[in-house]
Amino acid sequence: MVKKWKSLVFFLLLCVVFLGMFFLFGPGVYNDSDQYIKMHIHREPLYPLFLALLRTWFPEEESWLTVMGILQNLLAAFSIWALAEYVGRRFRLHTWEELIVIILGVMPHIITMYFSSLHLFMTNSVMSEALCLPFFTLFMLECFRMCVETDKKTVRKAAAVGLALAFLLSLTRSQMMLTILMWLVLMGVKALLVKGDWRKKLLRLSAAAAVVICVFAMRMLAVKSYNLIFNGHFINNTYGTVNTLTNILYAADREDGERIEDEEAREFFYRMYDLTEERQANYKYAGNSLKEKTEHIEKWHDTVKYEMIEDVFYQTYDKYVTSDYIIQNLMADETAGKIIRGILPGCFLRWCGNYLLIARYGLIRSIAVVHPVLNRVAALIYLSAFVMMWLLYRRDKESAAVRLMAAALLAIAANVAAVSVTIMCLSRYMIYGFVPFYVGYFLLAVTCYREYGKSR
Repeated sequence: MVKKWKSLVFFLLLCVVFLGMFFLFGPGVYNDSDQYIKMHIHREPLYPLFLALLRTWFPEEESWLTVMGILQNLLAAFSIWALAEYVGRRFRLHTWEELIVIILGVMPHIITMYFSSLHLFMTNSVMSEALCLPFFTLFMLECFRMCVETDKKTVRKAAAVGLALAFLLSLTRSQMMLTILMWLVLMGVKALLVKGDWRKKLLRLSAAAAVVICVFAMRMLAVKSYNLIFNGHFINNTYGTVNTLTNILYAADREDGERIEDEEAREFFYRMYDLTEERQANYKYAGNSLKEKTEHIEKWHDTVKYEMIEDVFYQTYDKYVTSDYIIQNLMADETAGKIIRGILPGCFLRWCGNYLLIARYGLIRSIAVVHPVLNRVAALIYLSAFVMMWLLYRRDKESAAVRLMAAALLAIAANVAAVSVTIMCLSRYMIYGFVPFYVGYFLLAVTCYREYGKSR
């Protein structure tokens, strides 16, 4: 009975915090919000459909924004409570220890409010991150169950719920397709660790891979069907190739354009490249130190994308082809693909170097704020996590804390790898790994203290 009351109090406390933040600051509408509201072809379907449903039920803008904020904040409160409940029970945490897990769950929302460039409380905002972060927390909860539970029924249930959440996440943000691949990796590891002959293990792996292929096919069908219904075209979301071109153009030299076979694409590239030279917005002007190089990429990324790629495409299409933005997007993606195929071989090593610089900041922002001092602190935190994992693994190869942290590190690595390809690793893109990592870190510390306390 006491545990039930404690659980209820924690949940109500989280609801008060999140709803209090909403009613204190109100709903946030930003530059990207309009694309979700208008069901823009760039945006994945789940969040625009969520907003459309609210606008249908509550036509007045003030009303649907209020309901949106309440639902998003309640979902965030529930996700943190569910995670704290599970790890509290699984690791037999004291009340104060479970409270620390709850505080860690709230921290990303405080960080993005006071330390990110937009200063937004995500669950107040008309942005897909408002659904994505709670869904991701719940997904990681199911991943933790898959990794540490031994009861077959519990593992199967966790696998089914986790895959369903991964599917929803992939329909919320494209970068979250990584969760489907994460699920496959975890299922593969689980299958290999189970005792049995190799034929059964390979059969389990094949079954998991087949399921993932089906899920990706379902996602593609869902996205194309959504775009057919609301945008009149049976197509995937556009603009991904244009995004990918940004960092590749930044790393290119003008002579790389000679390898572009399509004449029109080559002319587009030269115009774009000349703009980067004119504004000193490519790798040549990035400085010498790692810090200077990374900051230069981040400073110019959006300018290169919007003013030196987008504007060149769309102003040309507006003048000579069509003003239909969907047709423009399709044409831009096709031409961007031709440019990439031509210039990437010549600038591949530079692009890889820049990719690693972006990823480095992504790893830092997953657990901290970029700062000359905090960068070193973040490196030490990662190192200490590996040390604790090694120490616990030596004592107990079945350690739940080690497995949980391994899943958290996989999530961070996958997210950084995916985001670094197309965009900068800004805080609001990296924040997903914060809660799993620090919850895992805290549980490692608690378990180390208990294990090594026994040996005294």
